[in-house]
Amino acid sequence: MAAWKLPRHPGCFVCGDRGENPLTLGLSFVLEDGTVRASFVPQKEHAGYPGIVHGGILVSLLDEASTWAASAAAQAFCVTRSLEVEFLRPARVGKTLEIRAWVAGREGRFLCVQATVEDSGGEVLARSKGSFFPRFRREWTRLVGPDERRGCHGAQGGEDRKAG
Repeated sequence: MAAWKLPRHPGCFVCGDRGENPLTLGLSFVLEDGTVRASFVPQKEHAGYPGIVHGGILVSLLDEASTWAASAAAQAFCVTRSLEVEFLRPARVGKTLEIRAWVAGREGRFLCVQATVEDSGGEVLARSKGSFFPRFRREWTRLVGPDERRGCHGAQGGEDRKAG
């Protein structure tokens, strides 16, 4: 299957459009062979300690990639139920990071997703395991299109519910 560029979600901190959210990280995600991936070069504004990327930024990257992987599989935007992150090595400001996420299985209604942040040499700097719930099918269809069927697996999607 050819690579599919996933849409940007308006206003999102990680994948949003800078015209709508000037603080967005502006990542562009691609789905290919069941894996969602993106590249990101963190700037000094993303540091916790001088020269080292803040752990919260890395968690945001892992969560966003995982949500896209789960959403593509479910054909419905998913929400995070839980996310466990392990930091293995420092990520450096100014160095390209590669983010990858894939659906590893299912537990009832929840999709189990694994993700990594790697340096340009392929060394894993951080990794996560998470559980995601398919929630917004209509929003997926609105943003992606009604005929788009490129999920990671044959997972079933969620349903829209009114908040309240």
